[in-house]
Amino acid sequence: MSLPSLDTPIQRESVAEQVARRILDLVVARQLRPGDQLPPERDLAESLGVSRPSVREAIRGLSILGVVRSRQGGGSTISALDAQALLSPIQFFLALEEGNIRALYDARSLIESDVARRAAVSMDDAALDRLGAILLAQEGTLRDATAFRASDFAFHEAIWQGSGNPFLRRIGESLNVLGLEVRKRASETAGVLEQSFLDHGRLLDALKTRDPEAAARAAEAHMQNVYQSTIGQEGT
Repeated sequence: MSLPSLDTPIQRESVAEQVARRILDLVVARQLRPGDQLPPERDLAESLGVSRPSVREAIRGLSILGVVRSRQGGGSTISALDAQALLSPIQFFLALEEGNIRALYDARSLIESDVARRAAVSMDDAALDRLGAILLAQEGTLRDATAFRASDFAFHEAIWQGSGNPFLRRIGESLNVLGLEVRKRASETAGVLEQSFLDHGRLLDALKTRDPEAAARAAEAHMQNVYQSTIGQEGT
């Protein structure tokens, strides 16, 4: 009987890919941390036993991914590795295909509804008061899309934190960042911010009543409204 795992041809990585993987391994192992300066190309090439063009290609690839930041004449450093930096290439990909946007908001609906369900149980009164203060201030940003987006992030961030699960918080943050790029045009459209503000109010009310299922429904309805307004704007 043949073993399927042995039937797959071995994939050969280019030298540049091997260099990039070595740097990524050091980042994952925390031997390289955000802000650390990489050695000059010549030194990297010598220590790894590869050519300088291979090192240059690896650094270029890592820069596109947001893992490394390169400055003309200033060398390369490990980035802050935040969601915005690491997801920026995927933002470009999402902007190209409507089907990808649909899949993104399907994922957001699942995550945000479960986060809200958990937050309804775990958020204490002080956390709910802070969320209410964010929403109160948000009302003053309805004519300023940039300010509203910042307030919107703070509102959702408080709920991600309130879920009590750091992994759900990071997933929620990442999916939110992915949606920002395709969401910018929609947020400039009349009525869109007002709808999101109303959705936030309903979600806060559900959280205050400590009703997990009502909170989940409110979060899912909000994500569906966001998706519909985003698709509507992308199609114009």
